[in-house]
Amino acid sequence: MTDRATGTPFRDESEELDPLQWCRTLAETIDGGVCQLDADWRFVGVDDRIVELSGYDRESLLGEHVSIVVTDADGDRLERELLSRTGSDDGGTTGFDLVIEAADGDRLPCELRFTPLVTDGELAGVVGVVRELDDRPTSHDEPDSIWETYDSIATVIDEADVGVFVLDEGFDVVWINETIETYFEISRADVIGRDKQTLIEKTIRDKFADPDSFAETVLATYDDNTYVEQFECRIEPSDSRPERWLEHRSRPIESGRYVGGRIELYYDITERKAAERARRESERRFQSLVDAIDEYAISMLDPEGRVVSWNEGGERIKGYDRDRILGEHFSMFHTESDRSESVPERTLARARDEGTAEREGWLVHADGSTFWASITVTAIRNEGNLQGYAMIARDMTERRERERQLQRERDLVERILETSPVGIAVVEPDGSIGRANERMVELLGGLSGDVEAYTTGKRDVFDADGDRIPRDDRSPKRAFDTGAPVYDREIRVGSSDRETWLSINAAPIVDAGSGPERVVTIATDITDLKELSQRRKRELEEREKELSAVRLATSLLETGDRPIEELVDAVASKLPQSFRYPDHTAARVAVGDHEASTDGYRRTDRSITARSETANGTPITIDVSFVDPPVEGETGAFLEEERELIDTLVTLVKFHFERQEYIDQLQAETRRLEQFAYAASHDLQEPLRMVSSYLQLLERRYGDEFDEDGEAFLEFAVDGATRMREMIDGLLTYSRVQTQGEPFEPVDLDAVLADVRADLEVRIAERNAEITAESLPRVTGDPIQLRQVLQNLLDNAIEYGGDDPQIHVSADRRGDEWVVSVRDEGIGIESENRAEIFDVFERLHSREEHPGTGIGLAICERIVERHGGEIWVDSKPGEGSEFFLTLPAADESGE
Repeated sequence: MTDRATGTPFRDESEELDPLQWCRTLAETIDGGVCQLDADWRFVGVDDRIVELSGYDRESLLGEHVSIVVTDADGDRLERELLSRTGSDDGGTTGFDLVIEAADGDRLPCELRFTPLVTDGELAGVVGVVRELDDRPTSHDEPDSIWETYDSIATVIDEADVGVFVLDEGFDVVWINETIETYFEISRADVIGRDKQTLIEKTIRDKFADPDSFAETVLATYDDNTYVEQFECRIEPSDSRPERWLEHRSRPIESGRYVGGRIELYYDITERKAAERARRESERRFQSLVDAIDEYAISMLDPEGRVVSWNEGGERIKGYDRDRILGEHFSMFHTESDRSESVPERTLARARDEGTAEREGWLVHADGSTFWASITVTAIRNEGNLQGYAMIARDMTERRERERQLQRERDLVERILETSPVGIAVVEPDGSIGRANERMVELLGGLSGDVEAYTTGKRDVFDADGDRIPRDDRSPKRAFDTGAPVYDREIRVGSSDRETWLSINAAPIVDAGSGPERVVTIATDITDLKELSQRRKRELEEREKELSAVRLATSLLETGDRPIEELVDAVASKLPQSFRYPDHTAARVAVGDHEASTDGYRRTDRSITARSETANGTPITIDVSFVDPPVEGETGAFLEEERELIDTLVTLVKFHFERQEYIDQLQAETRRLEQFAYAASHDLQEPLRMVSSYLQLLERRYGDEFDEDGEAFLEFAVDGATRMREMIDGLLTYSRVQTQGEPFEPVDLDAVLADVRADLEVRIAERNAEITAESLPRVTGDPIQLRQVLQNLLDNAIEYGGDDPQIHVSADRRGDEWVVSVRDEGIGIESENRAEIFDVFERLHSREEHPGTGIGLAICERIVERHGGEIWVDSKPGEGSEFFLTLPAADESGE
């Protein structure tokens, strides 16, 4: 609380001017009129005596220059004297004779006793006392009534809102001002003459928030009245007084009537304390805000560049925690090359000189890695004095990479633009071209001069009919007006002897919330395409007849199993209609031994012929000729297109008969396969039964005579014959799926599943299997074959389902079909074996592990394919398998 400074000035001259300066000066100059001037020599305070001497009222003096009451010569002398004293160590009061020029013109010789007020080595103002020389006392004694002088300065003190106690040598109160009466709720009449120590103990101390500390600090100055005291204290609020913060400043009186006494000043600093609290709260909120901004590294630097504060964004971006970085120079964030080039020092110097320094560059993370950052360093000043710097850094590595990528893309676009085979231009709203590539310049006819000065209305363009297109109807203008792109609009530019066709696309560039800003126009030279289109159009017309003939032939050839004689006759009779002169054209068509021709056909020198043969050697010939009388004006043979027509027809006829021959071969092959299957099931079974019978006869007659090996050999032979019979039966079933099946009908899969479970009842019981099923649908199919599919799948699930097999059957609708699944929790199947299990006689396990013929799943696949579906398996080894098959859904009506 105490700030002792024995032998030092009452207050540091570098501080701002405040009422204490007033009191210090007035205590030393208390005889005469009191005034204060600012640094510009203007009145900022006068008392009644000054008003009386000058003849001006107070309002006329305040704010006016001192030259209003002194001569120019006296003003110059006063300025020189004050300037000479400003830089000296002598801070006392100085006498100065001058002449006051009163408002009524009177000139009054006066003495000015003044004290300069200096802040930070600069003159901040002057406080002085003025008295007429004719009234100067002849001795150094004080005036008869010192209180008249105090009263003359009390106005100034009260205006400064400063409370004053004046104590004599015995520390009795000899004077207080009205401000003290207000602060401490005491009256001058009750206080004057009382012992100040008693006044504190009895009346004043309990008004303070910390009465003991207040009393102890003030009373200590009475015990040792040799030093300056300064502290802050707070008066508690009551019903009759508000809370008030005061600053106590006191010093011993070293001259005058009350030498040995003490003067105590109390400043109301309530507003200042409130401002300090508000500032601290603001600083706290600001720091919280700064810490919350984690996208920026925000730090405060002292004037030398050392870090004095650090936010959480700095920890995140740069990797340094607060304890590690505080006190370090900010150059540690810079790379070695930047430090060697004094980049940190130059950044601070620029911020100091210009206020702010901004740059982008590499900074170093705590782990040694670098990142690209945007750095702003701002100088912080207080009344012109540099206090330090604020440094804000943001990690811009990603943005820099995006910008570099964007630049690369721009360069790429520029290269594409200039190398593009199409013309590209950017059109402004006024129709001018803001940018155009070289190809666009070429297409527009080699524009001379400034391309950007060219507008879309300067050149005539025409539509497909040869009509001029007005400017308002051109593609860029239409895109501007509608905000929608214009695609593939064909226009014609150039003269009749050098005509160019262009395809125009115009797309607006739209900013959010506004209309099109520009239009990108792309022009493609389609002159060659237009010419080609015209040629193709003519050729197309010529091909129409050929196409109609092909359609005719195709329709005739695809009508099914028509007799060959009928087919050949139909082609011959219709063929002349596809030629230029059908009434004068005759045709002959021959396929093998079958031939047909139109009436009047004969071979002439004006005939065309096309020949071919099928893969089996069947000859095919088509002859077309002109017949008499000749066509008027006909001078040549058939058109090339007509020759190509009969070549095409010969090829179509060839393909038709080759397909028929191939179908016949397939049917014959199918019959042979069926005959083989029958032989396998019938002819081979007879000798197999004989082998089995003689093996059984051997076992009955001579079984007792076989040794152990003989019995084993006999058992192997019997088992082999049995498996051979099973394989032959399975092969027979597989071969007859397509040919021996029943017609399709609605099938209730629930009923099929019930029959299968009944068939497998013994097998289910032996393996202790459990089969669960959801409600199954009605499908369209062969009920016997579908029963075999379900029986094979369930039998496999029981066989490979492990101990106590758990099997589940379900179905899900998928469009016009049902997906039926059979799931077990058995040994599963490796992924590479899932496809081969559907091959004939393909087995994944030995017969000792799992018996079977290896044809069951192949039969299932063949049956499902007959029903237009597919079958597959999902499986994980050790977790089980789930077989899926698709079947057509039955009509809901049940028909």
